[in-house]
Amino acid sequence: MKKITFLLFVFLFAFTLSACKAEAKEFSGAGINVTLDESFVEKQVIQAPLYLESLDYIFMGLRESSTELAAYGITTLDDYVNAVLANNGHSSSTVETITDDDDNVLYHYAYYTATVEDMEYGYMLITMQGESHFYTMNFGCLESNLDDSKDQFFTWAESITVE
Repeated sequence: MKKITFLLFVFLFAFTLSACKAEAKEFSGAGINVTLDESFVEKQVIQAPLYLESLDYIFMGLRESSTELAAYGITTLDDYVNAVLANNGHSSSTVETITDDDDNVLYHYAYYTATVEDMEYGYMLITMQGESHFYTMNFGCLESNLDDSKDQFFTWAESITVE
C-alpha cells in the first residue's frame, strides 16, 4: 500500500510540475516594449541594445533614426525591411505584412536562417515604424525548431509596442 501511495504521489507531483508554465514578463529597451515570459533574461551584447535570452529562444531589438535613414532613401517601412534584409544577405526572403482591422500596417516580418559558430539558427525578423525611428527585432531559435516556434513568435510579436 505504501508503494502505491508513493507512486501516486510521484505521479501527481510530476503532473503538477508539467502543468507549470512560465509567467508573462515585460521587457523594455531601445524604445521597444515586449512581453515574453520569465524564462528570458536580459544580457548586454554589442549586436543589439535590447537582447533577451532563454534556454530555447532569443529576442534582439534595435532602432534607427528615420531622419538619418531618409538620407539613404529609406523613408517607408517597406524600404526599411527590404534594406535590412539586403544588408544582411537575405534579400530573397519573402516579406509578409500584418495589419489591423482598418488595414493599417502593424509590422512586416520575414523568416531567414543563419549559421553562428557552426550552428544553424532560424529567425523571424520583424520591422516596425515608430514616431521617429524604424525598429528591427528578431526572434530566434535553433533552425530545426523554427517551424514549431512560429506560433509562439506571433503571440509574442502581438505584444510589441514601439515609441
